[in-house]
Amino acid sequence: MFALVGCLVFLPYQALAGRTLVVPISVATYTDNQAGFPTFVMKWDEGNQPDPLALKWGRSQVPVRGTGMKSVQHAFQFAVERLGSSLRPTGTVSLYTTFSGPLSGEGTTAEAALAIGFLALLKGDHLKQDITITGTLEADGRIGQVSQVAEKTTAAARAGYHVLLVPRGQFYTPRVNRVSLALESSVMVREVDTIEEAYEIMTGRKL
Repeated sequence: MFALVGCLVFLPYQALAGRTLVVPISVATYTDNQAGFPTFVMKWDEGNQPDPLALKWGRSQVPVRGTGMKSVQHAFQFAVERLGSSLRPTGTVSLYTTFSGPLSGEGTTAEAALAIGFLALLKGDHLKQDITITGTLEADGRIGQVSQVAEKTTAAARAGYHVLLVPRGQFYTPRVNRVSLALESSVMVREVDTIEEAYEIMTGRKL
C-alpha cells in the first residue's frame, strides 16, 4: 500500500520558479476506491550544494524517506544513477503535490512515472501533456507489471489523457479486452518495455 500522509505540501505549481516539471502519477485506489492521476510537481534548484543531489519535500527540510517513500526514493536514485555518466547533478530537488490529504494505493505503480519525471527534470526535457504511464520500475530499467489497468485506463480518460502507457504484456488479460476498453474511453493503450522507450514517447527525445 502507498500512503503519503501529512508530509505532503499543497502548492499551486504556478507559484514555483526555476526548473519545474508537473508529473501525473497513476494510483488505482484512493480512500474512496476511485482510480485517478494526481500530480507531483518537481523543482530543481540547480545549486552547487548539496553534492550529491538531494531530494526533499517542498519547503520543508525533511528528506524523502521512511515507510511508504521507497517508491519515490527508488525512482529518484534510478534517475540520478542513469544520468551519472553524462550529468552529475547537484543541489536539491523539491517535491510538491497539487492535492492535499492522504493518498492510498499501490505506490510502486507510480515508479515509472516518477523516474521519467526525475529524468526529464534533470535533462531539461518536457513531458507531453496528453500522455501518462503506469508501471513499476525494475533495477535494470524495465517497466514491471501492475494491477487494475482497466480502472487506470478509465481514470486516464476522465483526466483528459489520450495515451496510457502500460507494461508489456498488459494490453490484454483473460478477463478484459483492452482494445474495447480503450475505444470506449477514447484512450490509446500502448505497451512499453523500458524506461528508455517510454521516455522517448513521453518527451519526444531519446534518453
